[in-house]
Amino acid sequence: MRVHFWSFLLSEEGTPIASADINVRLTVSDDPAYVYTSETGATETNTLPQATTDANGYFEFWVGDINETYGYTVPQKFKLAWFKAGVADGYIDNVDILPIGARFVTETISVWTASAADHYADVTHDLETLYPLVQLYDSTTSEMISASTIEAISTTVTRVWTPSAGGNVDVSIVG
Repeated sequence: MRVHFWSFLLSEEGTPIASADINVRLTVSDDPAYVYTSETGATETNTLPQATTDANGYFEFWVGDINETYGYTVPQKFKLAWFKAGVADGYIDNVDILPIGARFVTETISVWTASAADHYADVTHDLETLYPLVQLYDSTTSEMISASTIEAISTTVTRVWTPSAGGNVDVSIVG
């Protein structure tokens, strides 16, 4: 999938800046980013500038996600720089172009650690959050079950506590 990015480049007075060069770079490395000139087809390019504003100051490009040969993964951020001799230059760094939608991990827990009256299991994930949504589903009984406690061990490990530890429990974590 390609993500469409578009904008207008305007002067401080609000006048469109036509024929300005738009450079798209990767934020951390400052390497030129691969972009596409259309939603489908078209060849990718990382040759600067990747876009130029039209008479209305408008420019657009598409960035590929991980399904594209030259795509990027979240949380890749971009730096947009513009230049027109004698008129304007500048940049915006750390631009989110790729959507940061909800991500989830599901793990089946069959072995629980006993501790006092409850049982717990640690679920490792790459969601980078201390406060994910957690759901437990007992695949043996086909019922949702309640966690007695949900504990953040780190931004990548969530500990789930239950009163009993029977059967296989699917733990889904959304963040």
